[in-house]
Amino acid sequence: MLLVKLDEPSARGRYIIQHMLEGIGGIPVRFAEGEEFRSSNGPKLVYGALPEAGAYHIPASEGWAHTPLRAPIIDLQNGRPNMFPSDHGADPFAVAFYVLSLADEMQCADRDAHGRVPANSLYVVRNGLSDRPYVDEWALRMAQELEAQWPGLIEVRRQYTHTVTVDMDNILRYAGRPFVRALGASAKDLLRGAFGEVAERWSVRSGARLDPYLAVRNVLREQRQAVDRMVVFFLVHGGEKYDHAASLDHPDAIATIQGATLFAEVGIHPSYRSSDEAGLLRQETERLRSVVGSVALSRQHFLRWRLPDTMHQAMENGIAEEHSLGFSDRLGFRASTCTPFRWFDVERDQATGPLLVPFAAMDSALIDHERCMPRDVVERMSAMGELVRQVNGNFVSVWHDRSLSGHREFASWPAVFKEVVQRVRS
Repeated sequence: MLLVKLDEPSARGRYIIQHMLEGIGGIPVRFAEGEEFRSSNGPKLVYGALPEAGAYHIPASEGWAHTPLRAPIIDLQNGRPNMFPSDHGADPFAVAFYVLSLADEMQCADRDAHGRVPANSLYVVRNGLSDRPYVDEWALRMAQELEAQWPGLIEVRRQYTHTVTVDMDNILRYAGRPFVRALGASAKDLLRGAFGEVAERWSVRSGARLDPYLAVRNVLREQRQAVDRMVVFFLVHGGEKYDHAASLDHPDAIATIQGATLFAEVGIHPSYRSSDEAGLLRQETERLRSVVGSVALSRQHFLRWRLPDTMHQAMENGIAEEHSLGFSDRLGFRASTCTPFRWFDVERDQATGPLLVPFAAMDSALIDHERCMPRDVVERMSAMGELVRQVNGNFVSVWHDRSLSGHREFASWPAVFKEVVQRVRS
């Protein structure tokens, strides 16, 4: 047990120290002050301006524990951010709290065409903190320093894990759409000369052949034993510009969702408009619950989320885990961590809401935005997994039904998925 004294006691300080030292570092902590702290001869840490005899000291920045958050100054050493305690007073807790509270997400006014904060506008990207899970590295380094001074202090040593998550944006490729919509899609295909797709669409709709996206479940089942956790997020709203899900009135759609519960956890993929219109999340979540029962996980479609509204809506609708924390256009660590954490609401000054589960790699970021070839995707995703393995963290990869289907232009991607899973397995 590590006694911790805060010169400036606050909910923010207790939150970040407990998360980094206990949640990541595996060191149980208890906060103390006054005579109890001074008289203790056991392991202890003081977070404040001045060191104290017999205690591990971390210099504290001024003001961040109570005042509106300002972006901390990053200390660069050899071109890399280094916030570990040093003679010049770098403060890893202040920086870690700033990135984990997602204060920059809330304060940034920049938005892209979909209403999202652009990656290049974020503090973590501008300061090179998204390249690695720095919060985890700092926490583990502190834990190692503390255990060197007090052997046996670390009680829990975490293990590396890989979580595969899949966004089912369509569920089915052709089936489960209204007749009029199928006609419109066929007309567009004819205009661009995609005669094969027209024939395939009507062959599926007539029942002469299986929908090609039904292959996804087999790909996932085959690799289930090679991953530590698998979560499948279903979009259940369709018929709009950015929402293309098959109707849940179609038996194959129902069978796909119910079948997923046999090898994975099932979550909701809230529709494009749900982040703008109150009540849609509840409707969609209840629709999915009518098929599978309990639904407590979510990831926003298009990663359209805004703080604090998305967190508050998630709480109101029984969501225990939110999986939207990541980049849509690149690989990286949006909160500089690979460890799930409870979001700290700076407006309410308390840890609240669902558990935030950050992801580090998304297939479409490499396929659609960076135009990577299959071999490059394998190498780059595997490299991200290795960064997480170095800190014994939770590597979360994101895939989509269209790529895992192996249909047409995605013919090579199921093999890519399988190779990545095997290379980054725990």
